[in-house]
Amino acid sequence: MTSIVRTLSRGLMAAAIAGFVVASAGHADAADKKYKIALSNSYIGNAWRVQMINLMNAYAKDNYGDKVEFTVTSTGADVQKQIAAIQDMISQGVDAILINPASDTALNPVIEEATEQGIVVVDFDQVVTAPSAYKINVDFVKMGELHAQWLVDQLGGKGKVIINRGVSGFQADRDMHIGNMNVFNKYPGIEVVTEIYGKWDDGVTQAELTKALTAHPDVAGVTNQAGEYGALQALLNLNYKLIPMTGEGTNGWRIAMEEYKDKGLKGLSAGEPPLVGAYALKTAVDILEGNPPADKQMWVQLPVVTTDNLQPGVNVFPEAPHTLFADLEVPGTGITATVKEALGEE
Repeated sequence: MTSIVRTLSRGLMAAAIAGFVVASAGHADAADKKYKIALSNSYIGNAWRVQMINLMNAYAKDNYGDKVEFTVTSTGADVQKQIAAIQDMISQGVDAILINPASDTALNPVIEEATEQGIVVVDFDQVVTAPSAYKINVDFVKMGELHAQWLVDQLGGKGKVIINRGVSGFQADRDMHIGNMNVFNKYPGIEVVTEIYGKWDDGVTQAELTKALTAHPDVAGVTNQAGEYGALQALLNLNYKLIPMTGEGTNGWRIAMEEYKDKGLKGLSAGEPPLVGAYALKTAVDILEGNPPADKQMWVQLPVVTTDNLQPGVNVFPEAPHTLFADLEVPGTGITATVKEALGEE
């Protein structure tokens, strides 16, 4: 009897040791796992998108080293091309797909296909409606309202205005315009004389606003989604009066706000930080490691800067290129970056 017990005890101990070894090996494998994370980016035609990708690459390198294999595919505004790119990512067996989408609804079937196969999907910048995706976005309707209300306040509720929109068909453009009009429609004294599509680009905005200002010489203010530095150049080249303008977070716009504020320029700079892409990457890794966010929808706070609270070296960088987006943090997340990382120099 005693020998049987000893034999059983030794057997159980051996099994326990073997189980411990297997478990330890499993933990080591999990710890050593290299995650394949792919970015499916749509539009790439402006500095914001380029900086977004630069910052995602820098964040992956700085924070995950050999832990994450990060790849980027940009397909432009063609929804079918983006769907095909995501299908290719699925076939490659990636662990997570980050999506800056060309459509808020058209990608839903391929997103569902990915999540059904156990792939983590994190949407950011433009909102998708697929329920299985995690979403990190700015409320662009509220952003449009913020811009419009500031302009209305500067004008005392009266005057002719121009709306500089982004890229037609994108959810961010549509929602910001809804926000603009939510406010402007409250004020009978505000007249929207025309809308232009600056495509979130300084050069396009300058050309389109030059034509609009030539046709409407008595405009009192302009709301810009982006391309705001180009909008100012249009005013200066036409010797137009320095009317109040809104814009997003470009360094050139903030440098100009600082330079021309004593000459009468009043400006608002409030836009989505390009670092939102790094936030999406961090979220995907957290989910893969078993630490998902409490809510699938996360809203990004907007940094707001006016001609009254510019701080060189903090929210405006006089020595950096005008095309830099000067918001180098995601408020409330602890995610920060440097100017060199944003420019792809580190």
